[in-house]
Amino acid sequence: MTCDVLIVGLPPAAGCPSTKTWRAAAEFVHSRLAERFGSAVRFEYVDLFSPEMARFAEIEALVADGAALPIVAIDGIARFVGGKLHASAIEREVAERLATAVHVSPHTKERVS
Repeated sequence: MTCDVLIVGLPPAAGCPSTKTWRAAAEFVHSRLAERFGSAVRFEYVDLFSPEMARFAEIEALVADGAALPIVAIDGIARFVGGKLHASAIEREVAERLATAVHVSPHTKERVS
């Protein structure tokens, strides 16, 4: 079982200290997730307007509709939009997703009556 976490933020403004960026805040969240869940969480941070955003059309659509940054998507669904990155809220959501994920073997077949 794994859980994908994507955080989309803004690139740093010129002259902004590297510790005061969305990327730095996202890395803090990443470290907390990695410490608690290890390899069960796949994490990615992407700056809005970067070439990587082309892979996330649904996030671009949210922004075009007026959604504020940062946007945190968990397993492809935007769960937190705008405000601050709340590591504990993200951790709770990931823990819930991992706890409720049900693994079904591809070799298991249901009997149809």
